[in-house]
Amino acid sequence: MTFQQIGQAKSLSQRVEEELTRAIREGEYQPGQKIPTEHKLGEIFQVSRTAIREAIKTLSAKGIVEVRKGSGAYVSEISVQNASKMLNMFFELSSDADLMLQTIEARRVLEPRIAAEAAIKRNKEDLLLLEQNMMEMRDCPLEDKKAEAELDNDFHRILLSITGNKVLELLLGPVFSLMPKYKMNVFAKPASGNLEAEKAIMLKHHQNILDAVSRQDPAGAHEAIEKHLHETRKNFLHFTRSVDRA
Repeated sequence: MTFQQIGQAKSLSQRVEEELTRAIREGEYQPGQKIPTEHKLGEIFQVSRTAIREAIKTLSAKGIVEVRKGSGAYVSEISVQNASKMLNMFFELSSDADLMLQTIEARRVLEPRIAAEAAIKRNKEDLLLLEQNMMEMRDCPLEDKKAEAELDNDFHRILLSITGNKVLELLLGPVFSLMPKYKMNVFAKPASGNLEAEKAIMLKHHQNILDAVSRQDPAGAHEAIEKHLHETRKNFLHFTRSVDRA
């Protein structure tokens, strides 16, 4: 194995992490293979075991390695879950307004097709889940924005799950995980200044989507969610302009 020398521009643990990531990416360590011990890595990089431990901890948090108690660290097996975990971290650590807008735009590209497919594939159990979500959303107190954001997110996750498409789950799973954070931080102040009115608009959009899915109308579901996400984009732009003016 070949590792580059550790420089001083970044912390030692960061450089160790980068070198180990490079080695894994280039195939020097295969999925399921154990990487050298902390002691051995300390000798290779000429750094303390504390720096090695921090690097391994970060790699584990990113899903790149799996730490097995009493055994050591192993390169994680490639899976949808691990890939999704890494995307989750990327989105969670970003507060870039442009990324937020691009996230909404990505949803506008993908979710209408998802809703259309859900309308074709849905079964009675799927409809019950969507109807239960709508009931909980209606009953959710106006002041509990966290619970409302989670329920809103769950509605879209149910539609995605109906498609059974694992690639779409990989792509959109991290986006959906981030939506409650966006809604809490970005959409907490409604465009109209009226929480009750804004919630009523959101419920109407969700009901229109549910109605189209229920009657197995893919075109109707496609159109309904397009209108919903258009409203989401409009609210986001209203918020960002308000912040710019402040």
